[in-house]
Amino acid sequence: MSLKRLLSLVVVLSMVALISLTGCGSKPDSVTDATPEAIKYPTKPIILYVGYSAGGSSDLLCRILAAKMESYIGQPITVVNKTGGGGWVAWSEMIRSVKPDGYTFSLINTPNYPLGKYDTANPREYSYDALDVLVNHVTDYNVIAVRNDDERFKDFKSFVEYAKNNEVIAGSSATGIMSDDGTIIDILNKDLGTKITIVQTAGAKDNETLLLNKSADILIGNVSDVFTGKNNEDFNVLSVFSPERIGLMSDVPTAKELGFGEIYGNSSRGYAIPKGVDSQIREILVDALDKTINDPEVIKQLEDMGAETEYIEGDAYIKFLEDGIRRAKGVYGIE
Repeated sequence: MSLKRLLSLVVVLSMVALISLTGCGSKPDSVTDATPEAIKYPTKPIILYVGYSAGGSSDLLCRILAAKMESYIGQPITVVNKTGGGGWVAWSEMIRSVKPDGYTFSLINTPNYPLGKYDTANPREYSYDALDVLVNHVTDYNVIAVRNDDERFKDFKSFVEYAKNNEVIAGSSATGIMSDDGTIIDILNKDLGTKITIVQTAGAKDNETLLLNKSADILIGNVSDVFTGKNNEDFNVLSVFSPERIGLMSDVPTAKELGFGEIYGNSSRGYAIPKGVDSQIREILVDALDKTINDPEVIKQLEDMGAETEYIEGDAYIKFLEDGIRRAKGVYGIE
């Protein structure tokens, strides 16, 4: 065999060997890019923080949620009340010291949580994004109500005309940016020229008592505050401060449809976890919350309390919170 042919044969054999090795070494994409192993979660009970006392509306909401959510997530959920600071005892602990393992989540309330940083009396060091906000559960819009036998105010328009020329009294447990009720009063005074004076109270029940014993002229509160009184015909609800009419009070017009502009206010309740929770665990939690919040039995239980479900998730929930911050800052001239 000539040297030329020998060299040619060596080259051919080398190429065959290379192709063979390459073929043996290759693997399907499904093997090379194997998906991560699914996380085993949850494997133990979960804790739900509530920053308010047992027996209140926030606490009852969470206990209804926890009882049903156990069936969707497969583990017991224990409600733990961490009271104080208008909810900030619970939220500060969530931010500073709770392990981001998915075994603790917390109720968050507006306006207290997203607007804590802007509280002039006691500003908090954290903004709303210090926690990973998950979903909204209920939105309790503000309303204005009067006694059913009060001849001065038959509708919202007649109230506004009266209140432009006469001082009217309303009870409120807080004032300024940290109070949805107080913020609505400030909007009415600023934008519509009313003369509403706030009498400080301990809460919604005191506001109701003031109105019924004629120590106050109006009640600025939430749908849940006047739901029973309206059904019992103690209250005449003049308007709801929401973008659209509320299902629980579909006969009550919005301020916007009455020609008074976009006057919106609410107290909402949702849920958050510490930053840094694994994305798979986060997805499992959100899925369980979605199924629980939209469960017909849970929706009915809340309707009986006067609370209307408004499930909001992801970027839409962030926008919902940011819109509330923007509106409140605008009312009080905060940059």
